[in-house]
Amino acid sequence: MRRAGARALAALAVAGAAASPAAPALAQRSPDAATLDRADGISRIGLDAAWVSVDSPAMDAALRLELFGQYVAPSGLGFYGALPLARSVSDGGDETALGAIDVGMLYIIHRPTVSFAFRGGLGLPTAGDEPGELAVNLIATQARLGDFALVVPDALYGRLAFSPLIHTRGMFVRFDAGVDAPISEGDEVDAQSLLRLNLAVGADLGPVALSGELVNLIATEEIGGEDFLHTVALSARFMGEVLQPFIAVGLPLDDSTREVVDLFISAGLQVVVR
Repeated sequence: MRRAGARALAALAVAGAAASPAAPALAQRSPDAATLDRADGISRIGLDAAWVSVDSPAMDAALRLELFGQYVAPSGLGFYGALPLARSVSDGGDETALGAIDVGMLYIIHRPTVSFAFRGGLGLPTAGDEPGELAVNLIATQARLGDFALVVPDALYGRLAFSPLIHTRGMFVRFDAGVDAPISEGDEVDAQSLLRLNLAVGADLGPVALSGELVNLIATEEIGGEDFLHTVALSARFMGEVLQPFIAVGLPLDDSTREVVDLFISAGLQVVVR
């Protein structure tokens, strides 16, 4: 009798679970790339730092700091923000420059092995407009070439992006397709539309994730004599449940940029918010 009652209770529990609304899907484990877009289904805050080696009489190196964060609700809706800052290193004195504050909304569609991130936002007109500020911002942004729109002085940019995220059998792939279009521009530098096509491929080894990354920027007008700009990087991220530090090394692929920039080294830490 007790066994029959237990079976009946178990059957009711199973039926109730099947009839109840399904819990929202959780974000897939998809390690972040160091130089691509950050949009995914994981809520977090973090700080990235980069050292860009410069071969120029006017500057020995450029440092880039970026405070960032995003929150994604179980529904997939969320928001993000980032604040970049650059500083030159030189014998003749250092220059500090604020970049454009980057804010916007996210929508994430979760699937077990393939997810989709949609991002729409604004690059606010806070980037420094003095010649020295623009110079250090341009050099420092080589560490995150996809954020080039954030260095254009006094410009307001609309930023849209779509990113498929694939993670299966210890491998992961991220692809970014985005466009940055000026809504208004300052008096010093003409703003232009920018197309971004990025790719990261990596191996998730459990405690650590390794990835190769390619960032491509396509401009409607030449930037330093180039219509296309590219960087390549290798990164390693330690995949703690809460703390996730990373390190990356990369370099520009374009001849005009490599005349000035040798390479960049990035490191940072993000805190996952459960």
